[in-house]
Amino acid sequence: MNDALAIITAVAVLLFVGVVSSWIASKLKIPDVLLLLLIGILFGVTTYKGQPLIDFPELFLTSMAILALAVIVFDSTARWRIKELDALAMKALKLTIMTMVLHLVLFPIAAHYILGIPIWLSILFATMICGTGPEVLLPLGTKKNKPLSLLKLESLFNTPLTVIFPFIVIELMQNVQGQWMTSLIEQLVPFIMKFIVGLGAGVFVGIILFKIMQKAYTDIYSSLAVIIAALLSYVLAENLGGSGVLAVTALGLFFGKTLEKQRQTLLSVETVIAKALFIFVFILLGLIVHIPLTKQFLIQSLLIFLSYLIIRFLGVMLSMRKEHNFKEKIFLTLNSPKGIATATVVFILAVYNIEGIRIILDMTLAIVLYSIVLSSLMTSLSKWFTTEHSKKNEKNTS
Repeated sequence: MNDALAIITAVAVLLFVGVVSSWIASKLKIPDVLLLLLIGILFGVTTYKGQPLIDFPELFLTSMAILALAVIVFDSTARWRIKELDALAMKALKLTIMTMVLHLVLFPIAAHYILGIPIWLSILFATMICGTGPEVLLPLGTKKNKPLSLLKLESLFNTPLTVIFPFIVIELMQNVQGQWMTSLIEQLVPFIMKFIVGLGAGVFVGIILFKIMQKAYTDIYSSLAVIIAALLSYVLAENLGGSGVLAVTALGLFFGKTLEKQRQTLLSVETVIAKALFIFVFILLGLIVHIPLTKQFLIQSLLIFLSYLIIRFLGVMLSMRKEHNFKEKIFLTLNSPKGIATATVVFILAVYNIEGIRIILDMTLAIVLYSIVLSSLMTSLSKWFTTEHSKKNEKNTS
């Protein structure tokens, strides 16, 4: 009873502090993720009588992270307009593929030499930070900003991969014994199946949800049905061996298209829950991962982040050779914040007994912080970086 009360008290305190911080961030016009992480770090280093001030069971942390991932990804994708996806989908897909391939090939080399960690651990590190966060980018206005709209769509494409790739690497780490090519081929079929099953589960639940809405629509119960559908699609896909994130993404897009007129009303309750989970998870991320305040760690983390940005710049340049001017390519390179998918992977991997995992968890949190700070700066300067592009469009249409 005392333990349960302690957990509830800690949740209430963190949510209260998080809501206040999010409000302050909105007034300062900066991403609230930054303040949430800093608050989590502050709580994490605070002790009472030699014990951590706030401490949660590992199962609770992992469950909350997965719940938040499902709800937040659905809330993000359900608000997309399919017309916007059609216009930018191929560009975003090309950008996603190019940046992720270069990242997975080149970043492990940089991590291996900068941190002195084994190559398999370097590959795992690369998969953890290869994606971007739609929930960080999506709240920002983009009606007249095509580069930012492109970044939003890229983040929707790479979020499922950010969750899937690390566990494929872990599977390979455990099974590879010299014949790595054979093991890699053996993992190819499960990898493809994760996509097929994930998409199928999301569409299947979406069809059921659509039928229910047609026959029995009420504001309150239909809004609850939307939340339940998001969780069911994730659970169904994962239990069938598919990608829960991809299922929720497919459900969100299906929902946004088929129930476009009722979308705002149906998402009202779900959005409140999504925001509460978002606040809670990012505070928890800062709480459980402790960044070493040493000169060596600062230098290494900055070098790692610089390597990441250089590789991303190469990906942007190669995928956008005939599109966007140089300033916009810089904007696309530097505006790549990490989000809830990265946080969820950190939560889950924190309970894995992998030698050397602590250093990449600490580095991941540092990169999350760096990327959000940089993204905040770039977004505030977005008018300068995209002015020429907007003027060109106006001249072409006039």
